[in-house]
Order: sequence, then structure tokens, then C-alpha cells
Amino acid sequence: MTLARRSLLIAPAAWAGSAWASTQIQWVAGNLPPFAFESPGGARGFAHDLANAMAQRLDRPRQVTYLPWARAVRMAEQGPAYGVFPLARTPDREANFQWLVPLMTVRYGFYTLATETRLELEDLRPMRVGVLRGSPIAANLRAESFKTLVEAKDYRDLLRLLRERSLDAVYAGTAMLEAAMDEYGHPRLMFVLQTTLGEGTLYMAASRQTPAVEAQRWVAAYRELEDDGTVMRLRRRYIR
Repeated sequence: MTLARRSLLIAPAAWAGSAWASTQIQWVAGNLPPFAFESPGGARGFAHDLANAMAQRLDRPRQVTYLPWARAVRMAEQGPAYGVFPLARTPDREANFQWLVPLMTVRYGFYTLATETRLELEDLRPMRVGVLRGSPIAANLRAESFKTLVEAKDYRDLLRLLRERSLDAVYAGTAMLEAAMDEYGHPRLMFVLQTTLGEGTLYMAASRQTPAVEAQRWVAAYRELEDDGTVMRLRRRYIR
């Protein structure tokens, strides 16, 4: 049994009963490469393609709605039966979602323009640091006494602000920001990873109000895809 399978955890649904028995998960996501992102050739990504493959197993429509990330998280947290990805599992979110499928554990790091000198954590504290709006990792910075945090709606915007020197650094998941560099045409050589601070595990999650039986259907579909090798093929396609 793989680590991913052992990690499949379903929190009890907050609202149970026959009134919710027919409620089906509707997936929402933000533009967060390599897990989910819109491109000229159509939306794609590891979690996006995985959600579509799971939907096909369940004979459901293959549909993911893209929204600004903070709004997508809020909809899944407050709505009746939304799924959202890729969502970091943190203590403050633990009771607010059902955690369906673990996607990947990521490191969080500070990126600056490559023209900058090597910086340590104490050098970065007084700087203007960009973070994704709606991301819980801003709490890591506040705990380390960072004062000037600038939120942006997505990684495209964060990279633009960094290149324009409206930011001194960006704090983000290393896998995601580097994939965004590739997707949005920013050569990786233009940036440097200065240091890291913390890590988190990203999930496909669902609203607490989602009926437990519906959540279990999606987990079962994931397990089938894991067994036939689809999960590994998709991971290799997008995660480098």
C-alpha cells in the first residue's frame, strides 16, 4: 500500500441525511501550476487531469471551474458540495474541509531576482515579500516577524511584480512557483531560490457539507486510478 493510499482521510460530513444523498461534488480550482492551470490549449495540470479521470470513472461530467484562489477556497469552505485543489492541509483548516486525496508535499521558499546577492532569513525580513492571496503560508512569515507582505491573486501576478521590482521576494511552494515560471514564459535563470521555510501537504479536498457517501465515491475512484497506474503517469507528466 502506498503512502498516498495510507493518507486518504475522510472527515465526517457536517450535514448528513437523505436530503444530501444526491449532492455531487463540483470542482473549483485556482491557476496553480503544475496542479491546475488554464492555458491556450485548455485547462490542465496534475490535479485537474486527475479530477477528470476520477469523474470519468464515476460517469460524471468532467468539469473544473477556475476562480481566483481565495474565492475558490471560500466557496469550498462555505458551500454545500464543492471540491477544491490543490489545498494545503493546515491546523486552522483541518476541521473546515474533508481531506480526500493527498497530492504532494511541497517546500515553501523565497525567490528573488537572480541579480540579487545571496540572502538569509534575517536579510529577507525587512523586505517586501509577495504571497498568494488566500494562502495560509503567510502565517509562517508573520511568525518569523516579516512585516511587509503583499498579496497577489495568482503566481502569474507574483512573478510579474517581482520582475517589475514591486516586490523584493516571493514566498511560495517551490514546485508551484517554478512550474509557473515555465508556464508563463519566465526563464528560471532569472530567479534564485534564496532559502526555504516550512513545508505542507497539498490535497484534493471537499466541503464539510458534502455527504460522506459522495466523498467516498471519489476516494474509491482515486484508488482505482492508483491501482491501474494512472495516478503515477499523471504525476510524471506534470511533477518534475
